[in-house]
Amino acid sequence: MSYYKEEFQVKGGRFIIRNADGADAPKLFDYMDHVDRETVFLAREPGEFAASYTLEQETELLARWAEGDEKLFLVAETEGGEIAATCGCFYSKGRRRIQHMAEIAVSVRQDFWRQGLGRRLMEIQFGWCQEHKIEKLKLTVVTANTQALGLYLSLGFVIEGTLRREERLADGTYLDLYAMAKFFA
Repeated sequence: MSYYKEEFQVKGGRFIIRNADGADAPKLFDYMDHVDRETVFLAREPGEFAASYTLEQETELLARWAEGDEKLFLVAETEGGEIAATCGCFYSKGRRRIQHMAEIAVSVRQDFWRQGLGRRLMEIQFGWCQEHKIEKLKLTVVTANTQALGLYLSLGFVIEGTLRREERLADGTYLDLYAMAKFFA
């Protein structure tokens, strides 16, 4: 089990960064609904998160992740208890050929952009990856998401390739994604 908690102070306020647990499920449903409506740069259409999971399933999943050692799912919470950002990282130590790799995903509510939350969440995950002997950390990003792309490049990620027409929006348009990686070893 990986436990993490810190206070993160920025110009815009103070946040608590910590592991998510089962009790966070209702707030995560609200958060996911909010961020999915703000941007096309996440992997879901608005409403798909709630349509994919029940509150009970999400509660159980978060509790299982909090107890396990192959995932670290963090939330950044405002002083008022709202979720401002999330970052999940996972790997599979039971699969020998890929146990050296992990995947990461981060999202930040638009009203908390440019405050350093995404960067801080990812830096915490880098430490977790190194503790778990991860050599390669992977993510995908929409090629047009220049803000996220700039963050990832500044954190040492490299573009490994382009995935053409990887996502199709509700209006029928396609998005290309970059496959990116950061190497620790």
